[in-house]
Amino acid sequence: MKDTERELADCVGAIYQAGAGDGSWLDVGERICRIMDARRALLNLGGPGGPRNLLMPADGSESAYSAYFHASDPYAAKARYDFATARKYHLGNAKLGAELVAETDFLHSEFYSDFARHHERRHVIGGMAGITEATPVLVFRGDDAGAFDETHVRLLKTLMPHVQRAIELRARLGRDDEAVALTRAALDALPVGVSVVDAGLKIRFINDLARRYLAGPDSGLFSLRSGPYAGSGVYLAAMSREEAGVLRRLVASATSGGPGGAMRVTSRNGAVVALMVAPAPLGLANDVSGRDGGDARDPLALIILRPLNRKAVPQADMLCEMFGFSRAEAEVALALSGGASAEDVARGRGVSLMTVRSQIRSILGKSEAENLRDFERTMATLGALVPQLR
Repeated sequence: MKDTERELADCVGAIYQAGAGDGSWLDVGERICRIMDARRALLNLGGPGGPRNLLMPADGSESAYSAYFHASDPYAAKARYDFATARKYHLGNAKLGAELVAETDFLHSEFYSDFARHHERRHVIGGMAGITEATPVLVFRGDDAGAFDETHVRLLKTLMPHVQRAIELRARLGRDDEAVALTRAALDALPVGVSVVDAGLKIRFINDLARRYLAGPDSGLFSLRSGPYAGSGVYLAAMSREEAGVLRRLVASATSGGPGGAMRVTSRNGAVVALMVAPAPLGLANDVSGRDGGDARDPLALIILRPLNRKAVPQADMLCEMFGFSRAEAEVALALSGGASAEDVARGRGVSLMTVRSQIRSILGKSEAENLRDFERTMATLGALVPQLR
């Protein structure tokens, strides 16, 4: 004998697991069909590749419905109308198919003639869910199984509030995942190296530039795997014992309520890298925690990395677009930023000193710089926006 109460409780648990991403919606569909003595169930929700039925495996019936027949489904159309006109009244409710669409209208519809009768969708019961649009749960039986009754309506009504909460949970987690993905993409696009570490220097996040620096043969920093297993963690370390000690002290400060600080790391080839260590902003810490085996409550440190002896200058095209320089003016501006004098620029370009001085006056005017020193500060600021370690 079927234990309906136990099956309902198990189904509710499966619904919340699916909504949280820890379980399968197909398991939910199977449980709903078993409770309702049904053949098929439908819950269309968006995702990668567009809306699809989460409750049934993708077979020929589901493909045909998604490709064409969803547009002529009278039950889905009625759900959209009810949701748009009286959402609060219909949300969580359940009705027999005949209460949603008149039997004669359904049996004479294209949807029934060309699709439903061939795929065990003769009898229907529907429950209303949705956040910004109707996402009903529709449960079907074939012609040989007989119609649903009020007992099945009560069973589906019991499940619908849980389905609604699971849909809301799925949407919220989806937005969180999207925000995390955007955060990480933005950090990867920065022209500086960025890493987030915990108090023990375990790396919780590292962007592309910092990862390439750590992988370099002459890097003054490196990543160290701890423990015999892949999940043991990767830690940030410095080649020099003295620099490693300073790095640990700065991270300890940043993760214990202090301000962190700054230091220099010298690589084996003499290149110098500046490190800025500060407490990780709470939002960033939440984004990178919990997804890499860490606790979101752990205090984290943000490390900014940038080479000091690698001079970065903007591209000529960037100067032309930003200040309206001519190509010649942009090239003169770059030469001046590289330390050349007006005389050096004139000789190098094979033009008169008067021509170069005229171009300098135009450069200062277009960039609204007071003098060459002021313009050099502007170029240094723009240079900081140029991606490094490429």
